Amino acid sequence: MKLSVKARREIFWILVFIGCLPLMYLLLMGDGGFVQLRQYQSQLGKVQLRNAQLRQEYHSFLGKIEKLKTDPNEVERVAREQYNFARQGDIIITLPE
Repeated sequence: MKLSVKARREIFWILVFIGCLPLMYLLLMGDGGFVQLRQYQSQLGKVQLRNAQLRQEYHSFLGKIEKLKTDPNEVERVAREQYNFARQGDIIITLPE
């Protein structure tokens, strides 16, 4: 049975299409595919946001440390608030919660 040129061309393109299906699947769903790339981009965005928050917190702590090193009033305030220190002559009243 002899096929026409048009029929052979159509069969060729059908076979090419069928042969490309596994490659398309790998490209979309396989390791390193587009789906995994989108997941990694989402994770990267979250990590970058967390990194920016930590950097801001770090600079805030650096400011507090510098203030504690240079300002004696700040040291006194922290000692009074966090450690319940008092000056001589102060009266401390503790209220029940």
